[in-house]
Amino acid sequence: MTLLLISLSVTLVPLSLTGPAVAIPDISGDLHPGVQSLQWVINGYNVMFASLMLAFGALADRVGRRRVFRAGVGLFGLAALVCALAPSIVFLDIARAAAGIGAAATLTSGSTLLAARFEGAERARAFGLFGTALGAGLAFGPLLSGAMLSVMGWRGVFAIPAVLGLIVALASRSLQESKNPEARPLDRPGTLTFTGGLFLLIFALVEAPALGWGSGLVIGSLIGCVLLLVGFVVVEHRQSAPMFDLSLLRYPGFVGVNVAVIVLAFSLLPLLVLLPTYFSAVEGFSAVRGGAVLLLFTGPAVIVSMLAARLALVISLRAQLSSAMVIMAAGMAWLTVIEPHVGLGTLASPLIVIGIGYGLTLAVLDGAAVSTVELARAGMASGMFNAMRLTADTAAAAVGGSLMISMTAAGLTGRVADPRAVADALNAGLHTTSLEAATVFSDAFHVILWIGAVTAVLTVPVLLFTLRPEKSPEKPEMSLAPHRAGQENALPERGNVREDVPAGGS
Repeated sequence: MTLLLISLSVTLVPLSLTGPAVAIPDISGDLHPGVQSLQWVINGYNVMFASLMLAFGALADRVGRRRVFRAGVGLFGLAALVCALAPSIVFLDIARAAAGIGAAATLTSGSTLLAARFEGAERARAFGLFGTALGAGLAFGPLLSGAMLSVMGWRGVFAIPAVLGLIVALASRSLQESKNPEARPLDRPGTLTFTGGLFLLIFALVEAPALGWGSGLVIGSLIGCVLLLVGFVVVEHRQSAPMFDLSLLRYPGFVGVNVAVIVLAFSLLPLLVLLPTYFSAVEGFSAVRGGAVLLLFTGPAVIVSMLAARLALVISLRAQLSSAMVIMAAGMAWLTVIEPHVGLGTLASPLIVIGIGYGLTLAVLDGAAVSTVELARAGMASGMFNAMRLTADTAAAAVGGSLMISMTAAGLTGRVADPRAVADALNAGLHTTSLEAATVFSDAFHVILWIGAVTAVLTVPVLLFTLRPEKSPEKPEMSLAPHRAGQENALPERGNVREDVPAGGS
């Protein structure tokens, strides 16, 4: 029951991250919001999700993991229900932010409930299913949401997760409660400064295309972001129980793994968020058809991730991640063949290549994040890694959307009467019959792809340097392959990733 309920809940969490992108055109046609308000349907959820994960992890340890899990999944379900019934974009944006808070509580407390309920080889298998559920929600979110959209309209994209979330909340009364008697206190100053800084950053990125990068509100938001994040660093250095243990950044291997996950976000998340909009605006695809095309990317990623953990027993993490970056860069450069009325056969190969590269990273990054620090700090390392991943996802979605709007409007200047209005319509996923507008939109998407490809290539030297093998003779040989060892992960004490330590753990 524990495994069933948590797996279902953690499928809903990432599904609600990538899925609503396919509903943007229908939401726009029904509620008639401004494009900035429309972007907050995605970004409001992401900001709260990313910034509160570590805070809810500490809270769950103190007040009870089952209690926080029930409250989190219950809030997620209720907020999704409000989304489904929202009469205006304001209600929808606020409810999406509330759903992000619930998602953060659900994911963090769910993982600790699993760790408390299972031991040894059972724990490894449980977390293997946990990771598969997360990956499935992320990968198949656009397709499943497209199916819900075609049957029930855009409100169905939120209604079905609402029902399932509330069912899980009611059924979770049967779960065993657990706490950490030595739990650290909640880091309120760190939580407030980090959340505030992240919100101001995303706010500036979303609003800048409409207000202008030189506007006082945008500049003030960016200055406030910097001040809050500097304050966050100062606060964390002075905390006895910090939310982020910044001393972990002294471990080169941990830095390398975090660099990899940040680059993955900025390279690939725009594909999951922007491609459905592109297919709708340029090709006139339905949500189901656009989600089905994305399977050419997400399908290989899920399949390859199942093989990547075993591959990690044969080659080093350093080689695997570096190769993945090169493969993804090649695929993204290849995908610049995308243009109006391009055939599916032309898109299939680059999307499959990108999916293969992404899949090589999925099964190894979480295990690598904890394998680079000593065992006593593995929990903090895992929490920081996931917070960094979600923060990068949030920023990447905002940056991608902002660049698409700005570049499309600039490219249409002098060609149409109101370039800003046309750019807003395209970025809302509204289908255009103008070949000129579609071509400019495609050119902007090419820039996003080239930025991702170049960033991935430039990351390879960083990974080769930070993930250098340790040759320390006094270190015993250890394994991070629980499916082979049949026991809990054994972790090296410090430093970089060793060649003889596979990073394919759950």
